[in-house]
Amino acid sequence: MKKEKILRDHYSTITYPKTHWSLLKEKRENAIKLLEIFNKGDFEPYVHGSIARGDVHKASDIDIIFLAQIPVFQIEFILNKNGFENYFREIIMATPLDAIKLYIHLSELESITVPLSKIDKKFIEFYDFGGKINLNQLKSDIRAAGIDKRLVLIKPNLQGHEEISIIGNEGIAAKEVDISINTINERKNVLLRREKYGRTGVFLKKEIQINESTEEVLKKLANRKSIVRKKLFKR
Repeated sequence: MKKEKILRDHYSTITYPKTHWSLLKEKRENAIKLLEIFNKGDFEPYVHGSIARGDVHKASDIDIIFLAQIPVFQIEFILNKNGFENYFREIIMATPLDAIKLYIHLSELESITVPLSKIDKKFIEFYDFGGKINLNQLKSDIRAAGIDKRLVLIKPNLQGHEEISIIGNEGIAAKEVDISINTINERKNVLLRREKYGRTGVFLKKEIQINESTEEVLKKLANRKSIVRKKLFKR
């Protein structure tokens, strides 16, 4: 996939053609189907990124996030019950300071993220940064403001969206996506470093085999790595 260039001193108004609205509708209908199988009881999954904002393209992922710790076996039981069987799972901890997360890749363009360790405001604001919406908002055709990998704020309007670089406009961006200026600056600095040095590896990445449970793999990791134990049992 082509690397997105960070934009500076950028402002533009984008009007969506009919083909874009059709693609957005198709992507969102697929997202709704996926969210609906989980949207029961205490579950409230979100879709985040371009599908939440509206600035989709053909290769846009359907990224589902849970913002609460949920027993993984419940997630996998629901997936299996609804015909999802050949999915790929991996445990990832991007840096020693980040939460431990389970990524479930249902297909090339569909994935689910489940936190395995305690989450905080910083974790939630990471997804607010890019824009997120729930099932009811999807069904109501709501689009959320969010910031893309170009460090451009996407602000939806009736015709499409407005976009403005957040570099030099950090306060405006923080207000639009309703997160702290600290998170704005932290994400900005991460993406600027990535532009300069390239993408670096993650701190911890463990693939889960088809015959293994997430819980047993996580337990083995905790036995071997004290930082994983501390994350899992942090209060």
